[in-house]
Amino acid sequence: MPDSSLEDLLGSSGESQSRSGHGKRRNAKPSKLKRFLPAFVVVVVLAALIGGGYFAYSWVSHNVNVASASKDFDGQGKGDVEIVVNSGDTGSDIASTLVDAGVIKTKGPFVTAFSASQDASSITPGTYKLRKEMSGASALRLLLDPASRVGIRVTFPEGLTAHKMYERLSEATGLPVEDFEKAGADYEARGVPRNPAKSIEGYLWPGTYDFHEGDSAEDILDEMVSRMTTELEKKGIPKEKWHETLTIASIAEKEARNPDDYGKVVRTLENRLAGVGEAGGRPMNLQLDSTVAYFTKSETISTTPEQRATDSPYNTYKHPGLPVGPIANPGEATLDAVENPPEGPWLYWVTVNTDTGETKFASTKAEHDKNVREWREWAKNK
Repeated sequence: MPDSSLEDLLGSSGESQSRSGHGKRRNAKPSKLKRFLPAFVVVVVLAALIGGGYFAYSWVSHNVNVASASKDFDGQGKGDVEIVVNSGDTGSDIASTLVDAGVIKTKGPFVTAFSASQDASSITPGTYKLRKEMSGASALRLLLDPASRVGIRVTFPEGLTAHKMYERLSEATGLPVEDFEKAGADYEARGVPRNPAKSIEGYLWPGTYDFHEGDSAEDILDEMVSRMTTELEKKGIPKEKWHETLTIASIAEKEARNPDDYGKVVRTLENRLAGVGEAGGRPMNLQLDSTVAYFTKSETISTTPEQRATDSPYNTYKHPGLPVGPIANPGEATLDAVENPPEGPWLYWVTVNTDTGETKFASTKAEHDKNVREWREWAKNK
């Protein structure tokens, strides 16, 4: 079969031809198929565009979530709702909490406002009263407003004893000190491992807390113990080492005034227990006034000969080794010092100026005696 042109295939068989009187061929009338072809092509192209657009929209909507990325509530919101910002929460974490509580519609606008704010990092853990259906920017402004905080705020510095903490808690909450003493005495129920001191001492994390109205003494101490155990776990300290670590850290809190000295105190304790240097391999009693002051409930670190002669598992003059348990509640700096003390040969220390906290460390008794004379001279001139 000879080759056929497109024109032949589409229209030659059906056309009616006639000739003019001059024998010239007149224009042929187009066939129905020819007339339909342009419209068909247009429909096919439009269908391809529409189909491609649909699949493009479908992909974006499933993978980018256009609606949630662009929508935000307007204005200041309505009603009241309480939300909790937890320790360590990022801007994205807070945004998730706000979405779950119905405060904001989507995370995006809040996270954008949070990232652009220089003050956002000042948002601290606690309970806040916000409103439902707020814009992300409005929610951030309320979180930065101190008036939005609810509950009872209490701050504990490092190195307080449990009893001192109970007094602060009683003053802030109105609960009797005795309630906290009773709750603390049942220390295992509070989450503290069984220990030789049979005490909660050392396991109460210092810092700032926002407690709720109506919280019991048990609720409050549970939270404080939980914060301490969380910190110990974050630092990778094995549970079987918690008690010893807290005991040493608590001594450093009481014996050193300057953070730079925490590690030196820890190293000196270890050296005395190991009998290094002129100790000749024989462990030395720690002889710490701070441990004596703890069990005698002295308000000062200095102790009397009578107090130092009193028998107690905390008396490091009479008994070798560490005291039976912590003598205060330590913070992060002293815990870090226990984990990584500096190298050094020290066996003694003395604070030669109690106003500034200047402390001198010595590796020999002769050097220590010289430092003690310096302290006595300072004290005499006060």
